[in-house]
Amino acid sequence: MSQSMFPKLAEDYAKFKRYVKWLYTLYELNTQIAICEPWEKVFLNVLLGSFVSLILYASFAFVPGYCVTVFQLLWPQTSVQNLTSVCSTSTEGFCANESGSVIT
Repeated sequence: MSQSMFPKLAEDYAKFKRYVKWLYTLYELNTQIAICEPWEKVFLNVLLGSFVSLILYASFAFVPGYCVTVFQLLWPQTSVQNLTSVCSTSTEGFCANESGSVIT
């Protein structure tokens, strides 16, 4: 029974590789990267990857806080806990459990 599974798995893997190659070719043709030299392809792919990663980071770092703020503005009568604050402030105005600087 397990002998017949490996050829099927190899076939599925080959299909998946062909599909990924097809998607990459489609990406190259749609973005006109196919006509570039190899070093230009690397540069443009790195540039595009940087843009996408910056957009993803910004959306995960800042959008939740904005959503909480909008929610508090739209429904002020509800007691919504401040989800962006990670500590309770002490008398000096500093976080009591702060161990270092926070990026966001």
